[in-house]
Amino acid sequence: MARTTPRVEQEVLVLPDGKKALVTVGSQQWYSWLADEKNGSFFFVNETGSFTARKERRKRGGWYWIAYRSRGGKLAKTYLGRCEDLTLERLHEVTSMLAGHSAIQPNMALLRPNLPLVPTKFLPPLLSIPANRLIERTTLLERLDQSLSVKLMLVTAPAGFGKTTLLSRWYERFRQQQGNESTIAWLTLNERDNEPARFWNAIWSALRGGLESADFDVAVPLFSTPQMPLEAVLAALVSALRKKPVGVLILDDYHVITHSQIHEGMNALLTYLPAHIHLILASRSEPPLALGRARMYGELVELRASDLRLTQNETRRFLHTITGVTLSDEEQAILEQRTEGWVAGLHLASLALRGHEPPGEVLSRFTGSQRSFFDYFAEEIFAQQTEAVQRFLLSTALLTELTPSLCAAMGDSPGLQGREEYARSLLGSIERANLFLVPLDEERQRYRYHALFREFLCEKLRRSQPGLVSPLYRRAADFSEQQGMKEEALEYALAAQDTEMASRLLAHMGEEWLWKKGEARRLLAWMQKLPDQSREEHPHLEILHAWALLLSGHSDLEEVETRLCAIERRHEEAVSGALRGDIAALRARLAAFRDDIPQVIVFSQQALQALPKERALLRADVAFGLSGTSRNLDESYRLLAEARHLSLALGSLRTAMFASRYLAATCVDQGKLTEAEAILQQALYLVGEGEQVRVPVASFIHIGLAELCYERNELVAARRHALQGIELGERCGEIKSLLYGYCLLALISAAQGEIEQGWQHVWQAEKIALMGKVTWLSERMAAIAVHLALLEGDLGKAKWALRKQGINSEQEAEYAPGDEQEDERLMLARVWLAEGKYSAVIHLLEPVGTIARQRKHLKNAFAVQALQAIALSGLREQQQAVHLLGETLKLAGPEGYLRTFLDLGKPVQKLLQRIEKAGSAKGYARQLLDAFGKSLDPLEPSGGLSEREHEVLQLVAAGMSNQEIADTLIVAVSTIKVHIRHLCQKLDAQNRIQVIARARERGIL
Repeated sequence: MARTTPRVEQEVLVLPDGKKALVTVGSQQWYSWLADEKNGSFFFVNETGSFTARKERRKRGGWYWIAYRSRGGKLAKTYLGRCEDLTLERLHEVTSMLAGHSAIQPNMALLRPNLPLVPTKFLPPLLSIPANRLIERTTLLERLDQSLSVKLMLVTAPAGFGKTTLLSRWYERFRQQQGNESTIAWLTLNERDNEPARFWNAIWSALRGGLESADFDVAVPLFSTPQMPLEAVLAALVSALRKKPVGVLILDDYHVITHSQIHEGMNALLTYLPAHIHLILASRSEPPLALGRARMYGELVELRASDLRLTQNETRRFLHTITGVTLSDEEQAILEQRTEGWVAGLHLASLALRGHEPPGEVLSRFTGSQRSFFDYFAEEIFAQQTEAVQRFLLSTALLTELTPSLCAAMGDSPGLQGREEYARSLLGSIERANLFLVPLDEERQRYRYHALFREFLCEKLRRSQPGLVSPLYRRAADFSEQQGMKEEALEYALAAQDTEMASRLLAHMGEEWLWKKGEARRLLAWMQKLPDQSREEHPHLEILHAWALLLSGHSDLEEVETRLCAIERRHEEAVSGALRGDIAALRARLAAFRDDIPQVIVFSQQALQALPKERALLRADVAFGLSGTSRNLDESYRLLAEARHLSLALGSLRTAMFASRYLAATCVDQGKLTEAEAILQQALYLVGEGEQVRVPVASFIHIGLAELCYERNELVAARRHALQGIELGERCGEIKSLLYGYCLLALISAAQGEIEQGWQHVWQAEKIALMGKVTWLSERMAAIAVHLALLEGDLGKAKWALRKQGINSEQEAEYAPGDEQEDERLMLARVWLAEGKYSAVIHLLEPVGTIARQRKHLKNAFAVQALQAIALSGLREQQQAVHLLGETLKLAGPEGYLRTFLDLGKPVQKLLQRIEKAGSAKGYARQLLDAFGKSLDPLEPSGGLSEREHEVLQLVAAGMSNQEIADTLIVAVSTIKVHIRHLCQKLDAQNRIQVIARARERGIL
């Protein structure tokens, strides 16, 4: 798609011939290019939007760059700066300014997987001390208030400095001041969140109140496949933030995050964070984020350990109010010197000083670091507890979360019911004693130890009773498994180094995590904690490991192939027996990644024959994969129907929705639009769309409905479904929804006269495909490019689109794409028709038509016969042309195929006029002619004109030339010519003067 304006693509300047100039934005070559008098404009696009930059001379002298963007019929512009001011940051900033608060059209996006998230993650932890006894740290609270003027507030200090307590107090204060709970969100992070899919899902759930994710069934989480890029998360998240009233998002315990991909995402999120959103990060150490610029420009407010330390007056109030300990001035001075305002150390020391020894003697024995200080006084406090409490503390030290029933299970005496009540009593007394036990709910059913205190207890357990560590982990694993908490059971079993139990749990959970939850990376992390020998002893685990490596993108195809061969050698008997179906399924997927269709078919059929019915999840995935390989539409229909039935029975919505979508698409190809609509509407009902519950997995279905509505020429409905599909696709991270959605928007825009907007959508789809390394949609995007170019009357651009697909339209027919390349031949036929190569078109399409009829691919047959009819008409075989198109309309009419014919333009329109007069399908021909003769379902009706056509009409009436109109609207002159041609058709005019006259007669002007 050649363009006349240079553009910035992925931070690199791209010249009009499509070749990258190897000029990076911000480099010296970039500024030299900007300063060159020959270069007067460029086009810039990012996740937020786009604009055209033009170089203009101001009255006061010198050249300046101005950014223009046309939206909703209005032209917006803003000052960019001099050449030296055009940094990449400035370009992004101006794009956001021009986009305003509109929804982002991102590359790909966020989904919300079915990951279990604890609701209390989304609320500050309950305070073990009544609020009226806490020290009111007014200065710090006011600094938090003041930080709302910047994007980021960073609270960093070691453990025990009161970060969480301070933010909890401010959270409640903010809610009371704002009077709206939805304006602030809280998320407590833990080690499990140190994985991109889980982290972004937790962020999403926090913004939505943390209420939906626990019972929300979406199969494939973000980053579960290699083509899910980081941009998907950011685009959807920023889009959601623009729509939500949330003003503050607090992320507590950010220090547990070490994954570089998450830090990269946070950097980008801070760049694009909307102005009304404020982020607060609390961490034990400074996070590895790019904060230098934010510090330099005052976009960051920080609270550090030095700010959080208690002052002398606060220390005195703390000792008096919280602990009730009375110290002499000398003893208090020693304590202040030792603790240096460290809240946790001060609290711990005060508890230790409640003992029988004089405080001065206890304090005089200690010198050392804060950590050794904590351990020293924790030991003092531990020694003061009864033997029963000590035993309880050690037996529960390894638990990440404490409940009465789990604590009871950690004991070794019989009678669980009695032990549970005893454990409940001990938890209550420990909390009342302020022994660093944090309640997680108001009912006091769930607790956790303060991190430092838990570390102390774990270390004490390992030193004093090392032989008890593994048995305690095993008890926690057994209890968790009995309670159905498989994930917790697995992690405790791995900690206990109980490889037998861990292997059993992984074998039981593996397929569900792969095929229902799509957590390939999570499964891989668990697998890698098992010793190699343990995996090798269980061939089923080895196969699951290979699947996890493949689907997570962690290993290349060759490594997975090598592992698979090793499995076959080590377990020859199992592979030829019980695991034959598993091996075949994995080989089928490897073949699919290599685009080796014959091998996909062979191995998929072997897998379906060998896999028992109880392996339904894997069977459904294999059946769905196989359905895409068949050239026989009847066979595809059968396989898709089977995959859909299995997926629905298993509750795997993702596979079910994909299967429904492609089953409907198969019906469209077979000439059954009515059945396709019924399948898609039923799918929406199944996901709750009938009750207006917007489920992200429905994105595939909306795309299918958009295609269906487009074919029926219901363009407003088609656009609505396409936009819904893209929006929901952003949430569920499905690249297919985004690619098909933008391709459809390109066609819809072109049908409504917005050809320039159509190009924008094509470029968006190409960008997504490039970033996601997707090649399977290149023919579709090329076909749309050819269509748009021909609408503009730009034959050279259409040929260029063909050349990108390796098709040389200048060569003879014998060098045309092969008979099996139907899409490529149809594209080439349209270009040859535009060149008047009518005989060549008829010859080119003969094998395509034959194959379409053999495979019962009626939609392709309709297109072939319509193109052949146009070619016959060009050869002056009018009677034969009318007969062929009339017979085609007889088949297409009952199901309502329209765009297949409308998209071929005026040549079909002329033939339809003949059919209307003397054809057997004259009723349907009239319907098509009506669609040709009026505005095709415009977005904003105005005398039958689209919004852009009305805008062009106003400028024509103002006496502007085509070039002047193009400059004003920042589009190509060819686009303006197309708009004027449409105005002539719709207003029954022959030239610009008649267009203005007719418009005035009808009251449009």
